Amino acid sequence: MAITISQGLSGKYFSMGVPDMVCTIDGYRMGVKILISPDNKTWKEIYSEYLYPLDGSITLADLGSLLTPYARQMLVVDVQIQMTEEFADSTPTTTQQQTFSLVYCEADIPTTCEDWTTNHFLSLLLGTKLTAPGRLEYLHFIGTDTASCAATYTDGSTGTFTPAVIGGNSSYTTIDVSPDRFAAEGKTLATYTITAGSRRQQYDIDFRMPDCAPVLLFTNSFGCDELFYCTGLATKAPTFKRDSAYIGGLKKNYRIQETRTFKADTGPLNEDMADWFGEVMRSPYVRLVTFKNGRPNIGREIVIDDSKTEQTNALDEIPRFTFSYEYAQHNHNVVELEREGRIFDNTFDYTFN
Repeated sequence: MAITISQGLSGKYFSMGVPDMVCTIDGYRMGVKILISPDNKTWKEIYSEYLYPLDGSITLADLGSLLTPYARQMLVVDVQIQMTEEFADSTPTTTQQQTFSLVYCEADIPTTCEDWTTNHFLSLLLGTKLTAPGRLEYLHFIGTDTASCAATYTDGSTGTFTPAVIGGNSSYTTIDVSPDRFAAEGKTLATYTITAGSRRQQYDIDFRMPDCAPVLLFTNSFGCDELFYCTGLATKAPTFKRDSAYIGGLKKNYRIQETRTFKADTGPLNEDMADWFGEVMRSPYVRLVTFKNGRPNIGREIVIDDSKTEQTNALDEIPRFTFSYEYAQHNHNVVELEREGRIFDNTFDYTFN
């Protein structure tokens, strides 16, 4: 007598796409333990329960809801399911085990996790990204492949570089692909392509080098940080709510509540970036980035409270979107030392380095 698994788990899955596991037993109940590990060495138990069969069958359903919060913390996590079949008599217990990997992802992607992570970076940007000198750009991918960069300059010459690894572990890698890293003396960078295994990401240079306000650092659907640079008109529109009363014969504002609302415009986008912009709007964690003397500073968390993200298929329409945001914190009387007198984020001098 043994546990029979009719639908098992193995390989690699996205956290929101874990299929059900189905098994049959001859015993009267089955003990189930679920353990997780970020390195397949140290295991932590997160679930332990006895399950009872219906017509001899037991289904472990909706495992993604249980496991996604752990995958969110670790990005990639190994999962082990231990099953122990128990009998009402003296029949010895039997055991089975299933082990698989989980990659955090909140998106519905119509391919397997193995296929996506082999052929794509951890981003929903599926085409060319527009960037400019002075900007920061990062890429994340599953695995430890050595990345390379093929750069092309306006005079037709080319160059090859190795992007710097700035983060990650044995499961994933983060590389710095900022355009300044691929500059060549006396030449103007036009475009460059990052390759890591079968993954490819192309960047085109925006020769207008527009001022950027705001610059947003947001968490994408894979739990990784990405940067978005808004190049359109930026507006600051604070509002004040005052509660007043006569105190000692004089009218006093005894409470003044400030709400500092900012309005932003993405500026013109290509079709690939227009589709990708939805990641900013659905992100649960967005922060402002400011620059001082060329150094980035991760600023305060914001909440996006209104947006216009309508797209059409008109051939003569250039996609661009507007949205408004405010500080996530209660106190909106915020002093930004990095601004150096500027009304908006201090990115101008850095962008034009």
